[in-house]
Amino acid sequence: MVSVTRRGAVVLMGLLLAAAGVLVATAPARAADVYVQLTPSRAGPGELVGIRASCRSTRDPASVESDAFGIVTVHPQHGYLAGTVTLPAHTRPGTHRVKLLCTEGPNASTMLTVTAGGQPPPPPDDGRPQPHPSRGPATGFGGAAGGPDLGALILPGGLGITVAGLVLAMLATRRRGPRTHR
Repeated sequence: MVSVTRRGAVVLMGLLLAAAGVLVATAPARAADVYVQLTPSRAGPGELVGIRASCRSTRDPASVESDAFGIVTVHPQHGYLAGTVTLPAHTRPGTHRVKLLCTEGPNASTMLTVTAGGQPPPPPDDGRPQPHPSRGPATGFGGAAGGPDLGALILPGGLGITVAGLVLAMLATRRRGPRTHR
């Protein structure tokens, strides 16, 4: 009776490992995604816009183009492609398409909303002008945090866990030869 309980536990553990492996293996791999993101996606002329993108290969630079700012090259940085652009003063307000042109494989696009130039804030009661920041701090647009990019290990890791779970389940359910009693 004890061996049946132990065998059942091993079978259950194997099936749980197999299920976990299937769930991990079916997760989308970030490295295969092709996209372009803008930070912020709404800006006015003279403001800085960060570009974060990914092609099939993030080892080579790519181009990003738009009628809002022309052509910009994005460069590899921490597993992604990154760059910045300052919107020219003559940029028309409205929605502009931004296209990522990868050297290999598919391209991607997104939209940039250009706002009309803002008015400076009214001076305070004391009459002295106050500083008015035009953009946030240059902190790397999210890709500069560093650390290893483990996205490429998702599929092989999930398959390894699945195989290990199935092997354990097969070993646990394998019938042994007939026992002889003396």
